[in-house]
Amino acid sequence: MLLVTPDFPPGVGGVQSVMHRIAAAMPNADVTVLTPDAPGAAAFDRTASVRVRRVRVPAGPPKLRSAAFNARGLFAIRGLRPDVVLSGHIASSPLGIAAARLHRVPFVVYAHGKEVLGHPALAAWALRSSAGAVAVSRFTRGLLLETVGGRPHPPVHVIHPGVEIPPGPAPERLERAGRPFTMVTVGRLRDRYKGHDVVLEALPRVLERLPDARWIVIGDGRQRAELEARAARLGVAHAVSFLGAVPDAEKDAKLREADVFVMPARYPAGEVAVEGFAIVYLEAAAWGVPAIAGDVGGPREAVVDGETSLLVDPESPERIAEAILSLAEDPARRRRLGDRARRRAAAEFTWEHVAGQLERLLRLVAQR
Repeated sequence: MLLVTPDFPPGVGGVQSVMHRIAAAMPNADVTVLTPDAPGAAAFDRTASVRVRRVRVPAGPPKLRSAAFNARGLFAIRGLRPDVVLSGHIASSPLGIAAARLHRVPFVVYAHGKEVLGHPALAAWALRSSAGAVAVSRFTRGLLLETVGGRPHPPVHVIHPGVEIPPGPAPERLERAGRPFTMVTVGRLRDRYKGHDVVLEALPRVLERLPDARWIVIGDGRQRAELEARAARLGVAHAVSFLGAVPDAEKDAKLREADVFVMPARYPAGEVAVEGFAIVYLEAAAWGVPAIAGDVGGPREAVVDGETSLLVDPESPERIAEAILSLAEDPARRRRLGDRARRRAAAEFTWEHVAGQLERLLRLVAQR
């Protein structure tokens, strides 16, 4: 299989993680990854468990890099003989389609969510040019189908992302005097749809009843300064720690000590944004941490309301505060939700399970 993707480690993000893990976890596939060069790529590739070919692209905005990758990528696949070409992102579908036509093999496209809304015409063309598509959720599948209207289209299969389950039992979270109730959020501070601003608006209500509560925010982006200023205006800055981007080991350590994961994803007016699934809910679940998630789109599939986590109105600071307090003041319920979340993640969302589903699908496509 040839996997063509603009997003791959050492870049950081949900798509990068999905592409890397599925490529590495396919049990019986011979995978070559074609992806842009990036700082730190050489060191990463030396220890990668899959073959990686890098395409030199100029520094600059994502649209420029994507265009250069699509234009130059064909020169980097000489000597390959793939049975199927998978584009890991709508943005790399022009290159994926060209590579598939060059080798006269089927083309499959992966859809995550936000990029379908941002580029509906490209998404429709990629789908109609494919032998099939993979969507990370039923919600994303609906978005992709909307781009082609009622016109005929190849099948769109739903394969949810996966997560690595830490070995051993879930960590014990001792309820002891002096231990602050800890909330954690993991997400780039680039777009409003992650809901950081609404969590800030909910914090004064939380701190009225839990004055020692703390919120740890992992991730960086252009909105960080604005969010820090808002925290100061609301008088909650003492309870919020903006850590920026951190290594995976530190992220895992913060999730391990969290009492609840909070990310009320939403679809704010005037922003082309959507949470197609959000692996971070599964990452919290893997550590036995229940989530408070927005009652919209992809998050409805990532968590089970009332069983593993809580879904809330993501535009309501009051509802978010109520959900946080309900779990803070009921440790037994919090543990039950977290235990169920971890069991569900281990049963349904391991990378081996996800990659196995994808490999079976690609083999069927290649044999047609």
